[in-house]
Formats: sequence, C-alpha cells, structure tokens
Amino acid sequence: MFELTPENVIEYLLARDQITSTDVLIQQLGGGVSSMVLKVLDMNAGEPVGTDLRTPGQIKRGVLDQRMRAGKCLVLKQPREQFRVAAAWQVDCDRIWLERDALQMLAEFMPVETLPRFLWEDAENLVLAISPAPTEYVNLKTSLLAGKGKRWWITQAARWLAHLHRATMGRAGHARFTDARLFEQQRIDPYFRHLQPKYPQVAARLSDLCRFLLSDPICLIHGDYSPKNILVSPEPNDHSGVFVVDFEVVFVGQPIFDIATLMNHLLLKGFYRAPHWRAFMLMADEAWHAYSQAAGPSLIAAHADWGAVLLGALLLARVDGKSPVEYLTDESRREAVRTCALELLTTGGSLDDGLDIVGEHLNRLG
Repeated sequence: MFELTPENVIEYLLARDQITSTDVLIQQLGGGVSSMVLKVLDMNAGEPVGTDLRTPGQIKRGVLDQRMRAGKCLVLKQPREQFRVAAAWQVDCDRIWLERDALQMLAEFMPVETLPRFLWEDAENLVLAISPAPTEYVNLKTSLLAGKGKRWWITQAARWLAHLHRATMGRAGHARFTDARLFEQQRIDPYFRHLQPKYPQVAARLSDLCRFLLSDPICLIHGDYSPKNILVSPEPNDHSGVFVVDFEVVFVGQPIFDIATLMNHLLLKGFYRAPHWRAFMLMADEAWHAYSQAAGPSLIAAHADWGAVLLGALLLARVDGKSPVEYLTDESRREAVRTCALELLTTGGSLDDGLDIVGEHLNRLG
C-alpha cells in the first residue's frame, strides 16, 4: 500500500491525473487518531474566472489565458491500522469502505449540504476522496475549547442527529451496517471493556452496558458524534449550519449512544473550563432537549433507563480509556470526572438524572 503523507500526495495525485500541476495547496487535517486526512486545493483546475485581459493578437498567437481558475478542492482519507494513541489500539482498515457506503446511502435522505460527497476511491491503496466542508465553516471542538460556543450550533447539531435516527428506523438497506466488528473495535473494546480491569466495582455494569449497545438495534448511528467531527457556520444560513464528517464507525445500534457522546464532550469541556462550566452544562441540556423534541417519543423511550449509565461510562472512558481527551491534563479535574462518572455508573437513571448529577459535581469545582 502506498502510504500517503503531505510530502508525497502531489506525486500520488499527478500519477492518477487528479490534479493539473504541482501548483497545489496541501493541508493535513487534524482532530482524529485513526487516519491520514489531507485537504487538497488545485489552484489551476476548473474554468477561468474574471476578465480575459489578452489582446486579440495574443489570443491569435496562442498566449495562455492567465486568469485565475475556479480551482478544485477535495479531501483524501487513508486509514491507519494502529491508532495514534499511547495504548495498543488496532482497527481493521476496511472501515474506509464503511464510510464510503454510509456517505452514498445518507445522500439519499440527509440534507446534501450537511455531509461530504463521495468523489472517487483507490481500492488498492485504501484511499477515499470526498468533498470538503464549506470554506467558512469552523470546527466545533476548537470553538468550544476557546470558549466561543453558540447555543444554536448545539441545537442544529442535535436536530441533525435526530433526523438521522428518525430517517433510518426500520429502513431497508441496513444489512451493510449490522456487522458489530468495527463498532466493537473502535468503541466497545477501547472505551468500556478496557475500563473493566481498572474499575472492578463497576465491571458488571459496564458489561451490561456493552450487551445493551450491541443488542436490539433501532436505527443507524454515527458512532463518533463528537464536536471534532462537526463543523459549523459562523452565522445561521439557509441550511442547518452544520457539516458532519467521519463516518467510519457507522452502525445499526442504539441511538442514545450518539446523543450521549455529544453531551459527554460538552460536559468534559465544562470540567476543563471550570469555573466557567455553566455554559457547557446549558449546551449539554440544550443538546438533549433539542434532540428529544426532534426525535420523538418512540426513540426516546427506547433507551430511557440507560442514559446516566452510558454518560458515566463515556466520561470515564475519555479519561481512562484508550483514547483520553488531550486537553484535560489537570489531574484534579481528571479525578473530578472519575468521581462523577462512578456515581453515574452506580446510581443509574435517565439522561436527565445524569445531567443533574454532573451539574452537582461541576458546581463543586466553583
């Protein structure tokens, strides 16, 4: 397999006639631990734009048109088997085709402006080419960590998720996404099973949670619905204002996993930015209620009793699992997350109950 890097991607694309020249801008995109992701802008592709300034004589002599061109932009993804984390974490690379198939299916019923389009693939080298996010959109995780979160971003992200879940309940064509192998490799094992030896007091509860997440599937779930995979418009627009990426963990499963994942990351940033935690608690509450209203009672009732347990397990996984959040470095804050997570796992209840418990712990940080 030809392993893509920022240094060799121009050579790779020229050999496949995907760019017109070496006048190309390359940007390595971050935010994940699983793949090489490169944004490519070919400055000379597309139709000329602006006014042709050549004289008739220059045109007759064949002088090239020097106008700027529209350009062509794409994103290349190539999976890595070993994730870029301290712990040993390997995942099968065929997850890239899961993302390809998910994007093609989702294009049938999700707003096309809110997710990448499949462009082309290189099966031999496990490369997927997709369209980029709108240029003006910003990464939600980066904005939240900078304390610049906007409530409408969370509302729209929650509604997008509810749309996904509603649209795929009982939908034909799910067979491609029912294999639990990749979901277990990327979520169940590194998040929850990895915690069991470290926390024997809640090992049985974590085992029950794993069985729940792998049983009685309800709808298609994103599987990694975190702020790093959501880009947002600086201002409201005619569409939802969100653009969702990274569909390598798509699975027919329990919808609560996605909304709890989003809420978990909002709450973790509350622990990180304490004593300014209230804004993040309000955003987590907004995410849950916007999702609940848009999803409807049948989706909500399906997982009402697992909310607090799942939230606790996700909180604990992101400090002591195989992929801890990189920004929560203060050990006292990490210990506060652990204490809160263990209470959630022990007490149980709904997501509303879980939010109340997390709020009490955040309040103690000041």
